Amino acid sequence: MKVVFLLTAHAADDERVRHHQLPSLRARGAEVTVMAPRAGLDPDASDIIYHAKPSRARTVRHVASLLTPLHPDVVVGDTPMALRCALRYRREQRTDCCIIYDITEWYPSKKNVRNLSAVRKVLKFMAMSCLNAWTNLFTDGFIFGETYKARPFLRLFPHRPFVLTSYYPDLQFIDMQEPRTLESDLHLFYSGSLTEEKGFFRVVEAAKIVAARHPNMSVSLKVLSSDHLDAALDLPSNLRIEVSPYVPFRQFCHVAAEHDLFLDLRSTDIENQHCLPIKLFYYMAMGRPVIYSDLKAIRQGCPEIWQFGQLVNPYETNKVADCIDLYLRDDNLFQKHCATARKYAEQKYNWKAIENAFARFILQHE
Repeated sequence: MKVVFLLTAHAADDERVRHHQLPSLRARGAEVTVMAPRAGLDPDASDIIYHAKPSRARTVRHVASLLTPLHPDVVVGDTPMALRCALRYRREQRTDCCIIYDITEWYPSKKNVRNLSAVRKVLKFMAMSCLNAWTNLFTDGFIFGETYKARPFLRLFPHRPFVLTSYYPDLQFIDMQEPRTLESDLHLFYSGSLTEEKGFFRVVEAAKIVAARHPNMSVSLKVLSSDHLDAALDLPSNLRIEVSPYVPFRQFCHVAAEHDLFLDLRSTDIENQHCLPIKLFYYMAMGRPVIYSDLKAIRQGCPEIWQFGQLVNPYETNKVADCIDLYLRDDNLFQKHCATARKYAEQKYNWKAIENAFARFILQHE
């Protein structure tokens, strides 16, 4: 069986495809190819076909033509544009190729209507929504990464086959290090954009408050981001912030595991409320407490989070600092939350728990 992952929004090294879905299908005998517009950080070019991002009709034709020599039985697309390319290939080649939409992002999303007037936002949102719905009239199934993003499609296409496989990590990639006792130093970790919307400056503010409360403790904040930090930060003398570029997936798993607490204080707008953060499950598998914005998607997708972390109002940085202080004052609580996080990763929130369901769903279309 031949499967093609046709990516237009994600790089070829997307961790969900590259390190989870692809090897699972290959282990079951499928011939798998990845098509992507860019390499990412750690590409293996032997099985990747690069394409221009399909934004115009002639580019859609070009990407569709790249599918022809592959003769796929199944094409898994990550956006409506990827689906358009696959549908064009199927129509032109008159093949019965199965086309599946792997839904991990809202489409349209707020980034698609950013910097537009109110009227243009509404018009573009409606146009993109109609395009998405129309394209999926001709697809054959869905892969959902989370429940909230599944709901519109289940209402529009109630009889369409689907599988729900969330963003759980394969534990073989996770470096599990024994938790330290937080006495003289504290290592915090944040990964994401250096923007107000993603909560970076709130994370910094919470770290500053903790450092000011504990002047004899060395506090560090490790940041992985594709952005450059341009703003000047007035930091206490015992707080150090290090901003580094994103690293390849396996290196990320190693770097992140060296830290004590993971923070994510993104804004609680309507889109974020209904987006389940992927890294939450990686942090959990590393066996460390997490402090996240109180999002509906987290409550729904990981109801046990209170047993190994905190959900907070991200705009109240003093209370976020209080949550960090809980672990500094109570080592038993810190150690307990570390062990509980890893326990849930091993028992429930790992790729092996959902791998067979995913593979069966794809391979049934042979």
